[in-house]
Amino acid sequence: MKITKVEIIPVNVPLEQPIGHAFYKRTSGKHMIVKIYDDEGRFGVGCSSVLAQSYCMDNLESTCAKAKEVAELALIGQNPMNTEMILAKIDNVLRFSTLTKAPIDYALYDLKGKILGVPVYDLIGGLAREEMPVEWILTFDTVENMVASAKKYMNAGFNSLKCKTGKDIKAAIERFEAVRDAVGPDVEIGVDMDGVFNSHDAIRLIRELERFDLHFAEQPVSKLDIRGFVDVRRHVNTPIVADESAWSIEETVNLINADAIDMAHCALDRIGGFRKGLQFRALMDANHLDYAICTYNAPGINHAVISHFAASCTKRGPICDELGTIFMFTGGTDTDHIVRKDMVKEINSKIINGKAQVPKGPGLGIELDDELVNSYIPAGMQVITVQ
Repeated sequence: MKITKVEIIPVNVPLEQPIGHAFYKRTSGKHMIVKIYDDEGRFGVGCSSVLAQSYCMDNLESTCAKAKEVAELALIGQNPMNTEMILAKIDNVLRFSTLTKAPIDYALYDLKGKILGVPVYDLIGGLAREEMPVEWILTFDTVENMVASAKKYMNAGFNSLKCKTGKDIKAAIERFEAVRDAVGPDVEIGVDMDGVFNSHDAIRLIRELERFDLHFAEQPVSKLDIRGFVDVRRHVNTPIVADESAWSIEETVNLINADAIDMAHCALDRIGGFRKGLQFRALMDANHLDYAICTYNAPGINHAVISHFAASCTKRGPICDELGTIFMFTGGTDTDHIVRKDMVKEINSKIINGKAQVPKGPGLGIELDDELVNSYIPAGMQVITVQ
């Protein structure tokens, strides 16, 4: 049994609901899809986001070029069952390009699950949860639009909210207070500060928001400012969450060693896939810290990935998982009422009444809509085949 072919497919998928950050608005999701074939005609599929170049030092073209090199050096001719050996080798080839590694990792696990006839969650710990409560993200927008979104998703049964703050402290307080008034005192609401503040201003804002029962504060200072994290955490009562600062296992270790965080985001695309996600999970559990499971921009492929991982995790809480970002692409509030067609023919991890259900297998349990995938390939780019 061996890997005989790898396909690398660049796509740019429009968002039904644009994602507003403090520093820019995202209206589409750039992704790289990877398909890994074995010599019996089976194939596994993976996909990951390609974020703004300032985040990951890559664009869609360079990410695909790196994946082609990895396919040539570490995939062709290998036994797809040997995931640990293959992915450890890829770690050495692509140490820092985690967003390139992730879809390769996903595709290998998908193929392995298909070969064995089991869902991916069985390969990474087994089934730990029958359903996963979902948090909804209120991306940066007008007060009126954020309030309307909060009401819409809480009425649909979502379990908590995360509110983007933007850069202006006074306006951030106004938005948070309006959302709190709209959903009532019992809903847990955190904030994502997008790393746009220095520690002094972050402390000011968090202290103001604590009057409205703030659940957590995510990424209060910039990615590399560990000292700022420590300073903020020492001067507020709210749990502090790392997002971009926990980009990798190594960076998360540095935050833990500095006693800088209470929780962190386990974003599988950013960390590098299932193998790295398992390491992250073990790290957080060993240090008695909580984490939120999430992915950047989740079309149906990524949604299946993150749902398999979430189903395999035992979690104490107290932070819900961000498994609803598929609706940024498709619209709607549950997977039975998706507004726009996705790149997979069927969403195999349902979200109903704000809870994600256990996904199906074998592998990730998805089937691509190849015609729709091909329609999203950007002009001037094409499928790369290595064999």
